[in-house]
Amino acid sequence: MLAELTQVAESVGIEVKSRALRHAPSLGGLCRMPGRTLVLLSSRATPHERCTVLAQALAELGHAAHPGLGSETRALVERHGRPPAPQSAPEHTPPKKGPGLAGIGERGRRRL
Repeated sequence: MLAELTQVAESVGIEVKSRALRHAPSLGGLCRMPGRTLVLLSSRATPHERCTVLAQALAELGHAAHPGLGSETRALVERHGRPPAPQSAPEHTPPKKGPGLAGIGERGRRRL
């Protein structure tokens, strides 16, 4: 997936560079300079983190629908590099009725 994202980024004119980012705890990111668009990736980042940074950059620049992206990679770019959302949200259960904190008075002491 990293190779695919890199290939697509380079095909649309984005330079992809890997560097040791020593002075900032960063994974990298998109850099725009006059006449040049660059994505810096931390050489210490994991492949998954690099994919996330590249996907965010491609999404920000509007390349989520690039024909060179596979279905999984396109989905990652469309989510801006975020992991997939859970399939179903957990059901909300109403709070239980019971004594709980009801017996505590306004000063945090138990009422008698």
